[in-house]
Amino acid sequence: MVEDSVIDAELLLHQLRAFGYAPDWERVDDETGLLQALERPGWELVLCDFTMPRYDGLNALKTIRRIAPDLPAILVSGTIDEDVAVEAMRAGAYDYLLKDRLTRLGAAAERSLREAEQRRTRRQMENQLRLLFQAIETSPASILITDTEGRIRYANPGFARMTGYPLDDIRGKTTNFLKSGRMADAEYRRLWETIRAGKEWQGEFCNRGRDGQLFWESAIISPVRDSQGRITHFVKVAEDITHRKKSDEAYHKLDVQLRRVQKMESLGELASGIAHDFNNFLGSIVTNLQLARAGLDTDSPTADYLERAAEASRQAAGLARQMLSLSRRSEPRRQSIRLGPVILETLRWLEASLPEDVKVAVDIPESSGIVLADASQIQQLIVNLWSNACYALQGRGGVIKISLTDQEVDAATLATHPELQTGRYVRLTVQDNGSGMDPEVREKIFEPFFTTKPEGQGTGLGLSVVRSIVDRHHGAVVVESWPGQGTAMHVFLPVDTSATAAVDLPLPMRERSLPLGQGERVLLVEDHALVRKATRSLLEELGYRVEAFDDPSQALARFRAEAEEFDAVLTDLSMPEMNGAELAREILGIRPAIPVLVTSGYDVPGIRQHIRGLGIQEVLAKPIERSRLAIVLAQSLGKTNGSGQTE
Repeated sequence: MVEDSVIDAELLLHQLRAFGYAPDWERVDDETGLLQALERPGWELVLCDFTMPRYDGLNALKTIRRIAPDLPAILVSGTIDEDVAVEAMRAGAYDYLLKDRLTRLGAAAERSLREAEQRRTRRQMENQLRLLFQAIETSPASILITDTEGRIRYANPGFARMTGYPLDDIRGKTTNFLKSGRMADAEYRRLWETIRAGKEWQGEFCNRGRDGQLFWESAIISPVRDSQGRITHFVKVAEDITHRKKSDEAYHKLDVQLRRVQKMESLGELASGIAHDFNNFLGSIVTNLQLARAGLDTDSPTADYLERAAEASRQAAGLARQMLSLSRRSEPRRQSIRLGPVILETLRWLEASLPEDVKVAVDIPESSGIVLADASQIQQLIVNLWSNACYALQGRGGVIKISLTDQEVDAATLATHPELQTGRYVRLTVQDNGSGMDPEVREKIFEPFFTTKPEGQGTGLGLSVVRSIVDRHHGAVVVESWPGQGTAMHVFLPVDTSATAAVDLPLPMRERSLPLGQGERVLLVEDHALVRKATRSLLEELGYRVEAFDDPSQALARFRAEAEEFDAVLTDLSMPEMNGAELAREILGIRPAIPVLVTSGYDVPGIRQHIRGLGIQEVLAKPIERSRLAIVLAQSLGKTNGSGQTE
């Protein structure tokens, strides 16, 4: 009660009690008291005197309306005219009473409380509707309301974003304008049968937007009923799932690619096993050829024949390394080489795969810049570029041009080829006058598994392997291609400025200065009989005494018995029961300072660092080169200064 008279307050309470109320109450007579009271919750009704010495009723009503708008207030006055009554109602009064007619107070209080509850309920509903409308308007989902014939009555901004259609353009239209033609008519019939039967439908649509692009949506369509249960409208809530659909499609492609990779890995495992045995046989061949040639004059025709056979064996070893690369069991073996001989040798055995209507033009100078490269990987690179050029000319004929030239990359070159760096390069070009590529295809050719070839005619890995090889050699690949005008693939490899002319010396001349043994005793462990015999002969030819074993357990027993009698150990890495690393660990545990060398038909990435960590001095890849074995063994015995010259 906002009332200055205690007597009037008691009269008001008497009327409320007479009507059946049992009020908890408080009386205030100024603004401060009113404000303090309104800070406490729980008030249900205000009785406010119109005229008070320290406060007036109209200001009190305005304060109540400002702080507690849902709290009903009844104005009580001794006299009140019509204008004051109107002003009081505008100020927030629910009712007004004259003090000489207080018998109406109970009924007025009841009505005011009821109206206040109705106002609160209405305001809550309005707030809920406002919140719901805001949620619909701001929802990222597409929300559509149609009548029972499919004519659009409402669409939210999410629908406009998804379809591209302005809302004003589609109201009153049926949803047929969204059809893409990709959905069967039977699907639409089942949809309408479901929702007209009063059931909810869930599914996916492929629709066409205003720009003509297809998009996918996942939708729920529900019927809306009136108070009599009749269906009056349908509501569709849809989510754009185009990205998910594309992701699913991409996942499917990746799954196919993964299966392809797994198949390649399986083939790689098979290839690695074959390559291991292949290297063992090659080791025996190469070693015996080197032994046979070592006993001949360098001018002898027979020596030349043997050198040719040895070179062919080395090429076969290179093929074995490529087989190992299928299972990722080989790491680059870079050395200073001239690209010309590697390219020419590769082209000699590629000519057999040349289509009948395709010609080859080769421009490879005798001398060109020296690069630090793995010859087998360069061969793989050439094979892939050759295959692509042949495919581009398939069925139409043409010319494949292969050229090699030295090129200085300067600032002017960088302006057109920013992927390069300034410096000296050797540039290999494989060019065809085939169908060429448009810019869109040209942007994707180095992506793994991207191919323009028909299903089953290509893996899409060729050019990604080329890029990978070139990157590992710190080079760059530049593509020039135009539809109908052919393609030129330029491979830039940096010149090895630290290389010397020694890379061009003939092998027999280099071997004349090989360090030889002085009867040192070598423990040889090799389970492959042919390799064991050939390696033993090679060691003996180099001046060492050899005791050879095919069983590492027997070799270890002999070493335990005569540890101080041996000067070095040469063991194969891959052997049954006990491998070379395990044997080396046992031997070094007995005599830590003895030089231990390991041979392997595998060249597993990181194996050299791991084996050296065990105390093993070097890993020699099979087939073993005579010169490599001589130098490494002599170095391990402290016999050379590392240049191949005897100290």
